Amino acid sequence: MDSGFSFRDAGFTVFRILSSLIIPLSLLGLAVFLVSALEGLPASQLAMLKLLPPAIAAISMSLCLRFNRSLLFFTTLALLQAYVLMQWYLPQQDWVEAKIIWLALSLLLPLQIVVISLLKERGIFSWWGSTRFALLLLPVLLALGAAGYFPEVLLQLLSRRFVELELLQQISFSQPVLAVMVIALLVLNGRWFANISAQNSALMVTLICAVAMLYFRESDVVSAVFASAALLMLVIAVVQESWSMAYIDQLTGLPGRRALEEELLKLGSNYAIAMLDIDHFKKFNDTYGHDAGDQVRQMVATRIRQSVTGGKAFRYGGEEFTIVYPGKKVKAALEPLNQVRQSVGDSVFQLRNRDRRSGKNKKQGGKNVQVTISIGVAERTERMAKPHAVIKAADTALYRAKKQGRNRVCK
Repeated sequence: MDSGFSFRDAGFTVFRILSSLIIPLSLLGLAVFLVSALEGLPASQLAMLKLLPPAIAAISMSLCLRFNRSLLFFTTLALLQAYVLMQWYLPQQDWVEAKIIWLALSLLLPLQIVVISLLKERGIFSWWGSTRFALLLLPVLLALGAAGYFPEVLLQLLSRRFVELELLQQISFSQPVLAVMVIALLVLNGRWFANISAQNSALMVTLICAVAMLYFRESDVVSAVFASAALLMLVIAVVQESWSMAYIDQLTGLPGRRALEEELLKLGSNYAIAMLDIDHFKKFNDTYGHDAGDQVRQMVATRIRQSVTGGKAFRYGGEEFTIVYPGKKVKAALEPLNQVRQSVGDSVFQLRNRDRRSGKNKKQGGKNVQVTISIGVAERTERMAKPHAVIKAADTALYRAKKQGRNRVCK
């Protein structure tokens, strides 16, 4: 953890939080708006709305299969399972059995979403995937069987009251179901705060839509609208996560080499490119271990991202980073680059204890360390007309900075 703090750090964190929630909350708001506008639709269109969630679920699962996003696949399947049972199975049951199954679904679906969110990506059609299928299907099958053979016992368990409050009696969900929903939302909220990502944001708001889908069970169309919104969130999350895997470096959070190559194609005839390297990184790795080295790369990348102005930062590879300055000459890039260099050099980084490589605690764990970076920068010229030639020249300038004593910018 970096011990420094600035309003810029706080502003960047707030931006990440808000940007991660824009799409899920927009879809939730759109669902609420559509519900209020349903009265004017003809019956044929309302009937078609009921078929929309299975269609979106098919798209979501197809994308998950294509990009191997198992957690989003099984979340989609859990939502689809609950929706299909509510729309086409419950209306065929008598009132008591339908209520029991609905309460069981209302308790199981939030639990399933939370458990799925806690699992790792282990594939879909694999041994691990089969356990996920069992997690979704077996509890629901058991609930359906118990509703048929032991309705009184199951209804008593699901409808139990812990406290006597007038407000709770106005809500159709039972107290055990409400407790599970609140706990599930708190868990997903905590995971989202710990790791702000498109997937975690979608799962958190998807749970809210799933609760709304279950709550409005008396209105098939309203349930369909909220189910569609939840499934659309998952579709978009699949696309966002897949894009992130392709273009964002997983260790540092900066755009990676593929993103850099595409950025180079967009450059005009006037630009500068800087190559940055962590000083004495091999020695640091040998002293503190690879886990500490990864931590330093992460923290240096954070400092670069927060302090870069007028350019775009990328992870080049290893301990090297690249900053592209479109429309700038070297002279204009020197001051911003020195600000980046100074920001890294002035920061105090705190290492965590655990060495991932050995699994043992190191004595130097928790130690505060400081590192510096060296920077080489070059600009496009008639002789160096291609971006990769400019990168090579910047790399040569970087080695000059190393030879001259490191922690400096050379051109």
